[in-house]
Amino acid sequence: MTGRVAIITGGTTGIGLASSRALIASGHRIAIGARRAGDPEVRAEVIATLGTDVMVLGLDVASRASVDGFVEKVRQSLGAPTLLINAAGIYREAFLHDHDEDAWTDQIDINLSGSFRMIRAVFPGMIAAGWGRIANIASTAGSRGERGYAAYCASKAGVIGLSKATAVEGAPHGISCIAISPTWVETPMMAAAFNRIAAERGISVAEARAVLSASNPQGRIVQPDEIAAMVDFFCSDKAPGLTNVDVQINAGADW
Repeated sequence: MTGRVAIITGGTTGIGLASSRALIASGHRIAIGARRAGDPEVRAEVIATLGTDVMVLGLDVASRASVDGFVEKVRQSLGAPTLLINAAGIYREAFLHDHDEDAWTDQIDINLSGSFRMIRAVFPGMIAAGWGRIANIASTAGSRGERGYAAYCASKAGVIGLSKATAVEGAPHGISCIAISPTWVETPMMAAAFNRIAAERGISVAEARAVLSASNPQGRIVQPDEIAAMVDFFCSDKAPGLTNVDVQINAGADW
């Protein structure tokens, strides 16, 4: 029960919400930031779900002003954060021959640059504390290309590279950083893939889910709690040497 202060971006759903739940169970103080968290109903729902006194605020990682303002509010309310989980992310499928410029820019700006902005904002405090843990949620898409996912693959490859550079820079200060790269995880964002496959093949959403499950060597879809368990272990005092790596939670899949 260390009571360290943790920031989780994109923490209102999916991997971010599961990670928040795991870190709360380990005794940490949690600050969740997400675009949706600016909605009072969403904020109330998250607090009710977690069943604890958790800080939930609107955050746009694509904006430096929003990032810096959010981190300052956390410092004033909870103390300097020494745990950062960058789970905010988006994806938009598009083929290169007619790739929309905004679709490219948004994914790079949120998935990659958003992680950078958060790291930059908390890094000085971690240096001052002589301790820190940063987990960036990347993807198996960061190490393998796929048609229709150029921007997503590029952004997640960048997250892996950013994580490695952060780990090297942070090591002398007791700051560890890893990328966590899941395959398909059952989150609200993945629902879009279910819907797309269903529409393309003229099948039900349940059948589309079965198609994706069957494409995985383990014949199942990874759950958010599996990623959260890795986050919780990394943020503990049990793994001081775990840094500068891309940890794949892939159930045997390359993608």
